[in-house]
Amino acid sequence: MKYRVCICRLWLLAGLLLLLAGCHSFSSDSRRIQHQLNERVAYAEEQTSLLAACLVQHSPLDSLRLIAESDRNLLFYVFDSRKLVYWSGNWLASDEVYLSAYDTWRYHHFSNAHTITRWTRAGEYNVLTVIPVRYDYPLQTQLLRNTFVPPFDVSPRRGVSRTMSDEGTSVYSPAGDYLFSLLPEAEPLDNTEGYAMAAQSFSFRSLLAADEADDIPFWQSRRLHGRLYFILCIVLFAALLLLALVGVVYYRGFRNMRLTTRIMYVLLTCVLAVFIYIFVMSVRYVRENYEQRQRESLLTRSEYVQSYLRSLYYWDVALSSSQTQGLSIDLHDLGYDINQDIHVYSLSGELIASSSSSLFNGGVLSRRMAPEALYSEQHAVLCYERLATHPYLVVYRPFYNGSFVPIGYIAVPSFLSEQTRNQEVDNLLARLLPPYIIVLLLALLFSLWAARSMTAPIRLLIDKMRHFEIGSPDNHIEYPYRDELGELVERYNILVDRVEESAEGLARAEREGAWRTMARQIAHEINNPLTPMKLSVQKLQLKRGTDGFDEYFDRTTKMLIAEIDNLAHIAQSFSTFAKQPDVVTSEVDVAQKLSNVITLQRANDEQIPVRYVGPDSGVIVLADREQISQVFINIIRNAIQALAGEEKSNGKEPDIIVVMNTSYSENEVQISVSDNGPGIPADIREKIFRPNFTTKSNGNGLGLAISKHIVEGSGGRIEFDTSPKGTTFFIYLRKK
Repeated sequence: MKYRVCICRLWLLAGLLLLLAGCHSFSSDSRRIQHQLNERVAYAEEQTSLLAACLVQHSPLDSLRLIAESDRNLLFYVFDSRKLVYWSGNWLASDEVYLSAYDTWRYHHFSNAHTITRWTRAGEYNVLTVIPVRYDYPLQTQLLRNTFVPPFDVSPRRGVSRTMSDEGTSVYSPAGDYLFSLLPEAEPLDNTEGYAMAAQSFSFRSLLAADEADDIPFWQSRRLHGRLYFILCIVLFAALLLLALVGVVYYRGFRNMRLTTRIMYVLLTCVLAVFIYIFVMSVRYVRENYEQRQRESLLTRSEYVQSYLRSLYYWDVALSSSQTQGLSIDLHDLGYDINQDIHVYSLSGELIASSSSSLFNGGVLSRRMAPEALYSEQHAVLCYERLATHPYLVVYRPFYNGSFVPIGYIAVPSFLSEQTRNQEVDNLLARLLPPYIIVLLLALLFSLWAARSMTAPIRLLIDKMRHFEIGSPDNHIEYPYRDELGELVERYNILVDRVEESAEGLARAEREGAWRTMARQIAHEINNPLTPMKLSVQKLQLKRGTDGFDEYFDRTTKMLIAEIDNLAHIAQSFSTFAKQPDVVTSEVDVAQKLSNVITLQRANDEQIPVRYVGPDSGVIVLADREQISQVFINIIRNAIQALAGEEKSNGKEPDIIVVMNTSYSENEVQISVSDNGPGIPADIREKIFRPNFTTKSNGNGLGLAISKHIVEGSGGRIEFDTSPKGTTFFIYLRKK
């Protein structure tokens, strides 16, 4: 019950935190974007200062690139007079830019992004620093959205609002908080024009196909099985994790758990760890294998394009804008044959021709090639470029003429990589996860079976120890295997034999000690009357022949006969104790036995009343059928004798009450015998059940010892509670 309350409290706390976080997130978006903008501006100014210092000092190109390309979302353009000589990234489709005031941040709308820009003077160079804020693509698909650039990214459902005017654009958070202002921007292109551009592109058709595929209901898509099995696995893993946490909380730690539960935890943890490792490595292998195949395929196609264009432009010594139309037609035909987009750049990195020129004309792609390929000395450069947050793979190769003189660069992009890779992962999930789920369920059953089978000898050992009885033939455990548990069972059996031997020796010693004590008691009891008897006989001899001999003879013979009878009684009592049979347990109606004993004891010589509260029959217990009545007789008789002496001394009304409580517990019946006598003195309470101990002048001290032997031999127990107001004996017998 406690762990359920703890779990409910945890869920309520988590829900409250999520609610507070949701309420706070809207108001925090504005502060976060404004803070991010301030940080980006400060960082951009710092990087621009370093870049300007390198340009002034004419540092090597590697140093320039190290600074400029450190952040892919911060772009630099370096102009020598009005000629562009360096750019740090090519994902921004830059229109014609005009030099404006230095060291002032201003809004600028490029063809595919809203930005803020700043001109910086660096010796004979001009540096344009660009901080993109939000994408603005004319083409909108599920994979290509006009979201914020990652440093300013927020959830799409919390998109900021803008208020446009002739003076510029004010940007606000969803809560209406002012963020920052931008100078006037141009209206974006109609999305239908973007689709027209994509339709003319071999590569971008995959984006449209992905967009159309996302419009298909999930239950009709190819991803259904993979995603469904993945969700089932996540739910199953979460359920197992929740059960594990509940178990840890319930048992208050792993070490407090039962051994069976701990074995299950260890086995399932190992299985889950192996499954997760295999799953992660499989997904990673599929993704890397697909990427490697994509790379090899793209390199092969780019090599074919390079060879084909070399043969087609065998005699050309340079490429110029005058060849754009004819080269674009050749690239379109070649791209149609291999179903691939192809772009050709000049040696300075500017676009000459493309098989899908509309993408560049519409401002979707930049007209400049990737700087890492332009400044690389490798024969083929394979790199990732991106549209918004969607990456794609591009291979750059030199454009050779017949003399193997480079006259430009060839770019072969592949937009299929990410989408197809995800499809292959989904196919892997659809094939891999069903057997995983089956094996996991089998592992759960196997771990339960293994844990129970491994702990079965331990449970048997615990059960044997719980019901261990000296002399019982069922104390030993049979375990046929020679493992660690078999060794434990073997040591237990050896220990049982030793305990039984020790118990037998102890019992023998106790019996010998008891008989020695009893012999001393018998000698003492017999010795006591012998001396006065001897003196009486000697005196009788001295009076023989005198006048008072007959009278003294009669008195002396009566005394000798009484003492001889007392000695005979003592001998008979000790003989009875010595011949006491073993206790034989069977089913006995203890109510009927007790009722009969009370009926007989009511007719006592002292005329002391004996009351009874309880049923007259129908209470079945496990006891010795022949000897259980003797227990009741001894205890009630002791109470009568205690009250008889008390009555003579102070005249109290004697009272004995016997109560049978059948509802005392599920396993025992309680019988109490109470008297209102003087109680048992404190100094003799520990000796009350000791054989041959008595406080009566005519007793032998065996009644309570015999009663204790009979009750405990039946599997019960006997106790007493005493005070100056009386004594109560409690007898507990096992129910059937």
